Amino acid sequence: MTFGLKFIGLEKAQIWIENTGNWAPILFVVLCIISLILAPLSGSSLFIAGGALFGKEFAFILSFIALIIGCSINFWISKKFGRPVVCRLLGKKNLEELDKFISRLKSRHSILYITFIMPLSQDIVSYAVGLTKIRYAHFLLSLILSATVVVAGYIYIGSSLLEVLISN
Repeated sequence: MTFGLKFIGLEKAQIWIENTGNWAPILFVVLCIISLILAPLSGSSLFIAGGALFGKEFAFILSFIALIIGCSINFWISKKFGRPVVCRLLGKKNLEELDKFISRLKSRHSILYITFIMPLSQDIVSYAVGLTKIRYAHFLLSLILSATVVVAGYIYIGSSLLEVLISN
């Protein structure tokens, strides 16, 4: 991503974003949601690029909305379709991590625990929580608290670093 933005030029990319009007933010949110649902992909690089392209404040709002929607979809996919579908979406590699997380959740049903573990990998954690008896309201509260910190970190720190790398 850094190479692509450096090659195109940050200013040209920002002008293209401005010229697309409302479609660019919508497309950005949709891409972030898809990257969260397809757990082996990472939405974090998109959040970082969003900060550089849309401005930090607007990118924070867009990324926050995408994270809440994407992780909520993951939670409900787990609740509705169960482990076999989640295993297909996560892949065998992430299955072991999912199993470890679920075993910890069975012994600790606290919102605080979910909130602290959520920043490690929101997509995988949201699938894991969906496979437990934890209610969506508790999950959502934890997600909102952790998403605020995670998205802020990616947007404000990550995109600032990206802008430095691109300008050099």
